This record gives sequence, structure tokens and C-alpha cells, in this order.
Amino acid sequence: MILQAAFNVVCDKGYYETKMDDVARKAGVAKGTVYLYFQDKPDLYVGMVKWLISQARAIVAEVAQEERTPSDKLRRVFARWVESLSSKPAAVDLVFPELREERCEISRRFHEQVLPEIRGLVDDIARLVKAGVRQGEFRSVEPRLAALSFLNAFRAALLVTSHRLGVKAAPVKALDIFFNGIRR
Repeated sequence: MILQAAFNVVCDKGYYETKMDDVARKAGVAKGTVYLYFQDKPDLYVGMVKWLISQARAIVAEVAQEERTPSDKLRRVFARWVESLSSKPAAVDLVFPELREERCEISRRFHEQVLPEIRGLVDDIARLVKAGVRQGEFRSVEPRLAALSFLNAFRAALLVTSHRLGVKAAPVKALDIFFNGIRR
């Protein structure tokens, strides 16, 4: 499968270092065959991300049929997702391209100049979480992981306000889920 081959090559070499020839060789097809399905490398990138999403959706559909509680199903989905990508840690670059350490100027500048600022922001939020744990307001959690969850709640709020995903909710609801989770 071309997308599987492309995924493996990109995870091994990085997006900018990957050539269509590499993908064709890994897939065991001619380079022209790759171009029959994907007009260029950005089209292949979109195809890979869509393929990853389809893999995730297939796992959700499979687990949804199992005889488990909803929370057990979510735990199972999470475990399967992590298991499926744990051998390819570079997959994070496909899902979060802003974290790539590539040679293109914008990516290089982001990595050198912005990523340290984001790490600082995570540390700042983690200190607030630690204070909440010390004061008994929050349960004992790993503070930097909680900080990442907080930032993801903010990201979700931005997506809600953009209306791009069709989620109709007040942005503050993302913060409510961060604080309260989805359990009753």
C-alpha cells in the first residue's frame, strides 16, 4: 500500500527529506504509480493524514461493537491508538506538523524560537497545577501532562470558535471538560 509505505518513509526520514522515489521503492511500485494516485508530495501528505484518521476511525468502530462500558471503550480506543503508533514516534510530525524539526525556514524558526516558548508556557501552567495539588484543589497528577491537557482544551476552544469542525458549543465547555472530565 502506497500510503503505508509513505508513512514509514516519512517517519524514518522526515517529510522534507522524503522523495517520491523513496515512497515508490518502499511500496514496491514504479514512481509513476505513486503519481497516478497523488499529484505531488503535499497531496501525498494529505493522503497520509487521512489514512491515519481512517485507521483511528476503524479502531473506534471496532471497539464500539465490544461489550464494554463507554469508559472502558474509550480506554481501549486510547490504548489501541497508542499501540498502533508507538513504534513510529515520528508520527507526531504528521499530526502536529508545527513540531517538525525540518530544514525549511519557517519550520526551523518555529523549532528554534517558538517551541522553547511553548515549553516555558507548559512549565508555567504546570506550576499552577502543582499549586492546586499542594492546596488540595486538584488530585495528584503529573503537572506537565495536565498542562498539555489544558493547552489542548484551549486548542479545542479555538477550533470551536472557528466553526471548522461543526462543533456547536461554547468555547468555555472545553475548559469544563478539562476540569471535570466526562464522567458523571
